Amino acid sequence: MKKILLLVLGLGLILGGCAGASKFTKTDMDKAVAAVKAEYGENYIPSNPINATQLEEVMKVKAADVEAFYAEGPLMSMNVDTFIAVLAKDGKVEDVKKALEDYRDYLINDGFNYPMNMDKVKATQVLVEGNLVFFLLLGNYDDRSDATEAERTEFAEAEVQRGVDAILEALK
Repeated sequence: MKKILLLVLGLGLILGGCAGASKFTKTDMDKAVAAVKAEYGENYIPSNPINATQLEEVMKVKAADVEAFYAEGPLMSMNVDTFIAVLAKDGKVEDVKKALEDYRDYLINDGFNYPMNMDKVKATQVLVEGNLVFFLLLGNYDDRSDATEAERTEFAEAEVQRGVDAILEALK
């Protein structure tokens, strides 16, 4: 009986430890943001801060679901580069993720975008790591004049993946 009790307690500690491992802090979020900016360097274009009101009214991320966030969008309407990092409150990760996925869908299906931006917009990713949720619409433009639509899409996806990889590396 003691062995079973010890086994159950040990398993509880192991599982509890795993659950706690995905509990990131604002410092972790800041580290991920810095990693993304470093990855893109001078090609990191978002420079217009997105405030809490815009985050709630435009992206539909409720302030009550957010512990901390970092968000920047384009300074000019011809550009679409946007980067959002949200430290979600306990139990609110799925709500934040859904809001950002809905915003992504809006941009793809209903938002006004210049044709040159469509591959980039379609490549947007919403990434969840523990209690952090990221919206990545970043990267260089494929300026090859002879590229096919598939090649442009692949290029845009690879550009966004650079940011995803930088976040994952920073959160290790």
